Amino acid sequence: MVMAYSARRNDVELALVNTAPRWRSIYNNGILLRAIGGGGQLLRDVGRLVNVLIRRQFDTVHLTTSGQLATVRDFVVSYVTTIFRVKLVYHIRFGNIPAISHANSLEWWIIRRVMLRASSVILIDQATYAAVKKFAPEARAVLIPNCVNVTELPARVQIAAEVKTVLFVGWVIPAKGIAELVEAWSILRPQGWRLEIVGPGDPNYQAELRQKFEPENLDFVGELSHCDAMSRMANCDLFVLPSYTEGFPNVVVEAMALGRPIVATEVGAIPEMLEGRAGVLVSSRDSQALADALGSVIVNEELRVQLGKQAYAKAMRMYTIDVVFRAYMQVWRNVTGLN
Repeated sequence: MVMAYSARRNDVELALVNTAPRWRSIYNNGILLRAIGGGGQLLRDVGRLVNVLIRRQFDTVHLTTSGQLATVRDFVVSYVTTIFRVKLVYHIRFGNIPAISHANSLEWWIIRRVMLRASSVILIDQATYAAVKKFAPEARAVLIPNCVNVTELPARVQIAAEVKTVLFVGWVIPAKGIAELVEAWSILRPQGWRLEIVGPGDPNYQAELRQKFEPENLDFVGELSHCDAMSRMANCDLFVLPSYTEGFPNVVVEAMALGRPIVATEVGAIPEMLEGRAGVLVSSRDSQALADALGSVIVNEELRVQLGKQAYAKAMRMYTIDVVFRAYMQVWRNVTGLN
């Protein structure tokens, strides 16, 4: 999204070195496999970055991170930018900095050193910003949320459907609260509603959940293209995200920009995003609380309409790509002195 947006401008040019995992299935999270496969990818990704910097002089490297084992890559990249005398912007895109900084873990030790080497550190939520200010006050931190390009989202089609839809979009894995969602749905069993779970996942895990909770009117849709997933979101009646942990989830921003009522767990930046009655918050890992929250919104059409309006207004005010990209540009200008 950012690359496509920047291509339409004449005041910045971006090049991409893709460091996303490409050697394992999306739901295979074994630490040993990640360490072995990630080591190979680290060498490849750093090599590609070095090749890019050799061929052309860039003003800054904007490094995004999801933490955990990726911090080893971050540490190496911070030294590469020093060698090539390129400014580093370190963009922390996950939400458990408060926990790891308080625990003073090895992960935090690495992240803190990368932050101190960076010319600027972008943080995506208030809790992370507060933790960095407390445990790494020397870091040059700035708070910038994630964004959405509203021009690429589909229009909502008003269809008087006999069956209304609750939608989940994301990885179909335990950490996304899928078991709690299926259990909550089996508790509710609302008449005239169905639950659609969209995203890649293990069919064996899905079968296990069906056998354990015996839910009705539940569809595991599988992985869809982003366009098709957004089309379903535009026409759902309620969006749900029951994750155990999040950073600043794009899927919530997209649901807000589409004016959908939202029920989500109070993790990461989600409480900030839904502040001001832009959604309903619930504790994570609590099936009954999730069922109660979903039930309260399902039975109240007026509440659904109001939540959707509040979410849409906030997204337009704070989370569009026009707003957020201006903030990125200001960071790049500040660190390079190209004002």
